[in-house]
Amino acid sequence: MQAHLIGGIPQAEVVAKQREFDKFGMAPDIFFEPLRPNYVAFRAALDAKPAIKATLEADTNLQAKLAAHHTTLEQWWQVAQHDFAQLREGRKLPEVRSELLATLKAKLQPLGVLDEFKSAGVFVNWWQAIRFDLKTVISTGWHHTLIPDSTLIAEYFQNEADEIEALEGGINEAQGELTEAAEVAAESVNYEAEEGEGEENEAKLTAATIKKYLKTLIDDLADANTDSAIKERKQYEELYDGITAIEKRIKVHKAVFKTKQDELELKLWLKRIGGMDAKAETNKLIVQANTAMKALNPAVKEDKKKLTALEKDKAALQMRLARIDDLLAAIGGQISEQDAKRLILKKLHDLANKELLRYLNAEKRALLALVENLWDKYAVSNQLLEAEREKSLNSLNGFLAKLGYLG
Repeated sequence: MQAHLIGGIPQAEVVAKQREFDKFGMAPDIFFEPLRPNYVAFRAALDAKPAIKATLEADTNLQAKLAAHHTTLEQWWQVAQHDFAQLREGRKLPEVRSELLATLKAKLQPLGVLDEFKSAGVFVNWWQAIRFDLKTVISTGWHHTLIPDSTLIAEYFQNEADEIEALEGGINEAQGELTEAAEVAAESVNYEAEEGEGEENEAKLTAATIKKYLKTLIDDLADANTDSAIKERKQYEELYDGITAIEKRIKVHKAVFKTKQDELELKLWLKRIGGMDAKAETNKLIVQANTAMKALNPAVKEDKKKLTALEKDKAALQMRLARIDDLLAAIGGQISEQDAKRLILKKLHDLANKELLRYLNAEKRALLALVENLWDKYAVSNQLLEAEREKSLNSLNGFLAKLGYLG
């Protein structure tokens, strides 16, 4: 009660939570300072609740403890990855699981943050996520299908991915310019949306609608010869041309973006399956296209449309076929089994690291919640609240006195 009346935090409440601080090797005094016997207060630097999280994250002891966990995981992984490698040599999966679980628990528990059950939880959840991958390794080897596209891109095609991302950013920027240009044009001509152009369609239709409206204004002034009319028509034409120029730029960017995306997909495909399989698959698709085209009658309108689409697809496939050898050489050939094994093991490692981080973050959030709870309970005392109330009341009385409501 005293803490609520005159401020402060009972030291006993902080001491009772000492174990939570000890987990991370932290001292409570990064948050609290002595106030009076048996009471502490939040440090002056903690002037708002969000400062608690910033102080926690910046603590060197906490950072060191987290780093120690990741170092320990790396040490464990140096042995674990060899156990996985032996799966193809006949080692049994249950045996590997039992050994790795025991060794990981033995390494994590002494660090003091995760108890026996949470240390086991890190392993069990990770094993659940990778068990099908391990079964694939046992049955078919280090197969490329176990490698996500994101991993292959990061390893072999990051420059291409960066280029595509830059193009996408350029498209988004140009889309913003188009929206702004349409809004400026609409304001310049005092355009008001016609009935039926609902808010949900406004953003999508703005450029097209404004251009149509500007074209009407330009056509209406086509035969006008006065200086003011010519000047007005020129203004409308400049607005129209400005929107059109941005639309053309977006169209070009999108075409390049699509080409680069298709190129990256083709490189990924070739990296996975190699030239022979790629050629066989492409030739199979060409044969299918030829078969489908023979069954169509160009004299029939619907068949003619399908025929045109198939001819376009066939031309693209033939172009792909002609480029396979050169493109495969440019990307360093098909991924080797050794590289596939390395990348699959990296994937397994990253998943283990992610699971460990999830558990550590949960412990960190628990400590943060503990301190924030003390803030919510004790940061503002009843005396301070009364003082603020008195101050506000005095201000109000002064204002009423000026208006003559108080004597």
